[in-house]
Amino acid sequence: MKDIYIIRFSKEKDAEFVKELKLRVNNYFQEKGITRFANPAMVVKTIIMFTMLFIPYFLMIFGVVSNIWLLMLCWVTIGLAVAGIGMSVMHDANHGAYSKHKIINKILGRMIDVVGGNATNWKIQHNLLHHTFTNINEIDGDIDAGVLMRFNKNQKRFSFHKFQHIYAWALYGLMTIQWMTYKDFFQMFRFRKENLDKAVKRPFWKEYTLMVMIKIFYYSYMVVLPLIILPFAWWQIVLGVLLMQFTTGFTLATTFQLAHVMPQTEFPEPNENLTLEENWTVHQLKTTTDFAQNSKLLSWYIGGLNFQVEHHLFPNICHIHYKKIAKIVEETTEEYGIVYNKIPTFFQALKQHVLLLKELGKKEVSLS
Repeated sequence: MKDIYIIRFSKEKDAEFVKELKLRVNNYFQEKGITRFANPAMVVKTIIMFTMLFIPYFLMIFGVVSNIWLLMLCWVTIGLAVAGIGMSVMHDANHGAYSKHKIINKILGRMIDVVGGNATNWKIQHNLLHHTFTNINEIDGDIDAGVLMRFNKNQKRFSFHKFQHIYAWALYGLMTIQWMTYKDFFQMFRFRKENLDKAVKRPFWKEYTLMVMIKIFYYSYMVVLPLIILPFAWWQIVLGVLLMQFTTGFTLATTFQLAHVMPQTEFPEPNENLTLEENWTVHQLKTTTDFAQNSKLLSWYIGGLNFQVEHHLFPNICHIHYKKIAKIVEETTEEYGIVYNKIPTFFQALKQHVLLLKELGKKEVSLS
């Protein structure tokens, strides 16, 4: 892994653009007299997301669900709810964007632990590595799927990658299963070894012990308790749990990939002096893509992550404001001749992601 603490971005290049963009966004909130954080609509969404999680769960636990098809529907609903909580609630909270009160952000950010993940690993991989060094190979873990996937031309190609546009979807569905079974454990030790855990400012073993205890709690209420209580065969319950995990993983992974692993996005590499030629703000613009900006339902559910450009430029602003900010960002980039990536619809974005995977799987890659 590259030493992230000596990689630098250009501060001089496009400095005027960066200053003007920040000024315009700040003025938007001042002129409207609104907060950068969550509004009442965001609070209502939070309640709905947790309701989607707990109602199906308790319907199963208290014996209301007696039909196998209803059982599977409950597990799928829970899976969708977990993904929604992750993208709409936990995500903003761990960026400090949900509330001006740190304790509320901390509590809601810790919801990732309750649904099987780990907040500490998330903050290091996502907030520190992904948001700072977006789409940089060997640093941004979001574009690293080991040897099974090739997400950019800087990664080694294997012969089986010619099929990756086909099997990718099965792997996407396994993402959260990987997180909660072994990735969180190994990742925390890796971050400790690479001295990245200091970014969280919490004793390593205290955090590791807490993670193990919360994992036991999660497995107990989400797997063991249903196996003991529910009036179904053990394999039907296990199938339901796996279906739930696949639903969550597939939803999360697809959303993330459409924002970064696209033909329009770049995958820059530091030069011999470990410097990136772009300003950090422009780097974010070149490595992210907006999609389906006019889809209110999609944007509501995935926590505005279809406005990925705005999220990367202003991660400390609650996603409820992204649509308005997007107009400011696009107008400013157009004035200064800076790239602004966007795709009109979800399915167009999906198609382009598939085409990129297919192109990267070929022996001869024509991508620039």
